[in-house]
Amino acid sequence: MGKSCHVRKIVGFAVAAFAVAGGVWASSSVDLTHDQALCQQTDRTAARAGQATVESLAAVASDLKLKVENAAANPRLVFALQGNVDERTMRDLWRTEDWWRPWRTEFKVYAVSIRGLLLDAVEGIDASDLPAESLLRQVRERGDAAAEIVVGKGWPYAAAATTVKVPGRRDRPPVLLLAKPVDAAVMRGLADRVGGAVVLTNGRAVLIDAGPESERALLTKALGSESAGQVFHGTDGAWAAALAPVAPGLWLWTFVSAVAAKHDADAAATERKVTVWGSVAVVGGAALVLGLRRRRRDGDPKFAVQVASEKAAALSNPTQPDVRVTAGIPPVDSQGDATTPRSGSNRPVDGAAATAALASPPSVGVLVPGAAEAPFGRYTLLDRLGEGGMAEVYTAVTFGAEGFRRKFVIKRLRAEIAREPAAVDQFIDEANLASSMVHSNIVPVFDFGKVGEEYFMALEYILGRDLMRVTGRSLERDGRPLPPEVAFYSAHETLKALEYAHTKTGEQGQPLGIVHRDVSPSNVIVSARGEVKLFDFGIVKAEGRVTRTQSGVVKGNVTFMSPEQARGANVDARADLFSLGLVLYYCVTGQVLYAGNTTYELLVKAATGPGPEEFHLLRALPQPCGEVLERALQPKPDDRFQTARQFAEAIAAHVGSGAARLAALMHHLFSDDFKLEETRFRGFDPSDPASRPGAGLASASHLTPPRRT
Repeated sequence: MGKSCHVRKIVGFAVAAFAVAGGVWASSSVDLTHDQALCQQTDRTAARAGQATVESLAAVASDLKLKVENAAANPRLVFALQGNVDERTMRDLWRTEDWWRPWRTEFKVYAVSIRGLLLDAVEGIDASDLPAESLLRQVRERGDAAAEIVVGKGWPYAAAATTVKVPGRRDRPPVLLLAKPVDAAVMRGLADRVGGAVVLTNGRAVLIDAGPESERALLTKALGSESAGQVFHGTDGAWAAALAPVAPGLWLWTFVSAVAAKHDADAAATERKVTVWGSVAVVGGAALVLGLRRRRRDGDPKFAVQVASEKAAALSNPTQPDVRVTAGIPPVDSQGDATTPRSGSNRPVDGAAATAALASPPSVGVLVPGAAEAPFGRYTLLDRLGEGGMAEVYTAVTFGAEGFRRKFVIKRLRAEIAREPAAVDQFIDEANLASSMVHSNIVPVFDFGKVGEEYFMALEYILGRDLMRVTGRSLERDGRPLPPEVAFYSAHETLKALEYAHTKTGEQGQPLGIVHRDVSPSNVIVSARGEVKLFDFGIVKAEGRVTRTQSGVVKGNVTFMSPEQARGANVDARADLFSLGLVLYYCVTGQVLYAGNTTYELLVKAATGPGPEEFHLLRALPQPCGEVLERALQPKPDDRFQTARQFAEAIAAHVGSGAARLAALMHHLFSDDFKLEETRFRGFDPSDPASRPGAGLASASHLTPPRRT
């Protein structure tokens, strides 16, 4: 019998050892797959970014075609070329004549090629320093204007050329060339278009660059590797540089953030490793327990006495666990199977996961399969978007005569809450206040009432996404957060809503003192057309409200909360401005300002406000983001922007074409989703079950169930 036990132990340890070895091999394979997947994803993102940048630079040159064609059509120039003026006379005309002033002002280089592929008269640069053969060949072969980037005397120029229609010279007409240097303004435009730093280099040194200083510093590490390939990978895997040849001896590097791709790859690798080592623990643990377990010997009186003694000891000590955990191996039951962790066990809390969940509130409006599709008064509920502490939220449609239909979002008080008078009062109070907020940047409430014993309010349905999801999708798809111009525009439009709310007066002209108290990316909706609206006035503070928050009670989203609100102190409109500053920071960085492992730790940081570490992050942002946010996020209310109008004026100059860019971004990120949603609503017919939303479809709307901390 002893020999059998010995063999069983050896087999058990051998199986456990093989399981661990297999885990090591599988874990190494996961790491290799992770690195390959991250590299491939980064390469794809970098290739798109590099292509977009070089196309944008080529467009700078292409935009000059119309200008060179206008110059070539100038009668004075045609007359001079018809008269066969010499080089010196031609250059003198360019320098002195008023009819050439528009082109003399805009361009630094102008030249004419009379017949071949050489420049016969050049002003602004030596002919030998401007390689124009390729451009001249294109014009002479195709007969129309051409443009490209050329390197003149070691510097990049945007150049365009076209033929000059001189009478009597149809077979070999002269060619006019205009060029101007690629300057800082051009590079800033490129950086804005791609949302990252760009560098033009000759392979030895930086000629000109633009974009965030930190990204430009990283791009310098790629210099000298132009012959190595199209993508240069940063050592930490969090960034890459995309290479695009622009002209002989000239390359364009584009910064590409790989933070989002790295985060996804790391998460996937971690999940696979957890699965691997979980399997190792189960297999190895079971093998060890089976090998070490004593074999039952029926009929052996000594064994029977031993078992009885052990049972008696267990009964006499009820606190003793009935399973053992050894060296991290999962506990097993008497049959050798891994046991399931018990509810209420003191397992360590995953602080990082808790922080991520807090920093990224639930996705807005993910439609729940098997949705309502039920009549509700004059509305038909279509899909359940979710629920909060007080209410359930649905998409709905109402019908009228002659095929009339309109979409809404229905916020319905939960049945168990409807029996609490205080909750009903708060819901009614919210509806009354929200219905009075009539502004183009605020989601309106159109209806309020009861169906049976259920209170509800109907809000405008907006085809769009909240800023949290817009920023997240931009990180996911393009590897970068929102462009500063878009983020500033979104904040500027939100400030219009806040100014309206903060300055709203009652029927007698008395200030209402409205404070939203929950300004966060999840409560700012962007429509498919780029309109920005604020919503969810569920915990708003205002004079004259029936329900009030008790002193010392904290309500709102901790991640985007002002210090005074986190302390449970009295708040005014400046608390909303602080929260909007945190929203703006999130939009331009893709990260929340405060980091913490627990809700309590985050609440403590929120109550303290930004410290030296956070202000260092703000000052590292490209201007004017850093300067604006440093003012907006002062811990003391007196040191911040004092009104929404003041905040809006500070960023108005930086909005630029943010409206158009936001609309284009929404189309880029969500066009397919929007088309699906519109198709589903147009096709819904309450009398036709086949037209109802299918369980396999998922969509989104703008409304998040109210969140309370």
